Amino acid sequence: MISISTNLARRAACRRSRPTISAAFHQQRCSESTLVIAEPSSDESALAPSTLSAISAASKLHSGPISLLTFSSGYVGVPSAVSSVIQAKADGDHTNLLAETVTNAVVAANEKHAYSHIVTAGTKFGANYLGRMGAQLGVSPVSDVVEVLSEGMHII
Repeated sequence: MISISTNLARRAACRRSRPTISAAFHQQRCSESTLVIAEPSSDESALAPSTLSAISAASKLHSGPISLLTFSSGYVGVPSAVSSVIQAKADGDHTNLLAETVTNAVVAANEKHAYSHIVTAGTKFGANYLGRMGAQLGVSPVSDVVEVLSEGMHII
């Protein structure tokens, strides 16, 4: 299972944007992109299976780029679906991250890149910060998604 947070306010603003905005800016600002938060793993050279599942689900959401946010200090091999890796710094043991630490990293990444979707594994790690992250971003998370059928389907 995965959890998805969609920035609905941003998407609504893109739909009703004024025609005075240049087409290139509008296209760049309103393009869909996804941030996947990597679950800490005891093996720093490999992603956790739940993170790989989240990346697979994220690739079904849309055809836009996928970024991976990781707290690993070393090189992590990533699937070809991931276009960029963001390495967040965390004090101490990266396998026992506080919800505040993860939330701050996600909010900072979203402020810089304005992701249309944020995806995390539906595990205790994801559940630990998902509500706090949604509150800080002003969105309502969709949790316990079992399958993404196609990119054109939206839950209302």
